Amino acid sequence: MRRLIPALAVTLFSGCWVAEYDQVGDARFPLEPHRLWPLYTWNDGQIAAGKTTGPQAALEQPIPFSHNIHAGTLQMQCEYCHAEARRSIHAGVPTLGTCMNCHSQVKLDNPDVQKIHMAWCGEPKCTLAKDAYGQLVPPPNAASPAWQRVHDLPDYVYFAHKRHVQAGVQCTECHGQMSLQGQKLADPANPDAEPSVQVVNVRETTLQMGWCLDCHASHPTIDQNYGEQADLRRAELKDCWTCHK
Repeated sequence: MRRLIPALAVTLFSGCWVAEYDQVGDARFPLEPHRLWPLYTWNDGQIAAGKTTGPQAALEQPIPFSHNIHAGTLQMQCEYCHAEARRSIHAGVPTLGTCMNCHSQVKLDNPDVQKIHMAWCGEPKCTLAKDAYGQLVPPPNAASPAWQRVHDLPDYVYFAHKRHVQAGVQCTECHGQMSLQGQKLADPANPDAEPSVQVVNVRETTLQMGWCLDCHASHPTIDQNYGEQADLRRAELKDCWTCHK
């Protein structure tokens, strides 16, 4: 019997593996290969087990967007750009229209702002059209920059932004001090040099399973939202099906 169980497991695993790889390249199944369990050997800085901080974890972005300027200096609210966070699973990437609301008039001579205009109309300074309600009308060929996701979870993890935002969890608790990312810092070894820009965006928190479970076990909003049922809710939040559908 002890020999039968490992043999059965190998058979089942092999069957799934072959069946899945048979579909690769088939137009009816446009899927990438996916293993039955996560691999922690990837080093692209994106999966929850990868590196999270420092320049080695930074991804190259099409435009060096500074959260320090927008969320820090200008005190813009997270949900102005990430408008879906309160009502959707995903926080959403800001649309070009959101960027153009300001940058149709602000810093038009900045090379990075001109990249936004190039994505909007194909020219460094666009002529803008508005509808009857005063909203910007994007040109037919407008295309959002190819942003690289920094806070990314594996496909086998279910995370709903709206559940957390509506419960009272602050954005910084998961995403770190985003308002500091992209600030200009002086080099202590060369104080007379021009301050250099920090890495635009990296993950500050690990986003690993243990980190999530610690939060589910102790976050104060559980007591605030559930009162006498808080202990029951904590037990529910430890259930596998909460995060793995």
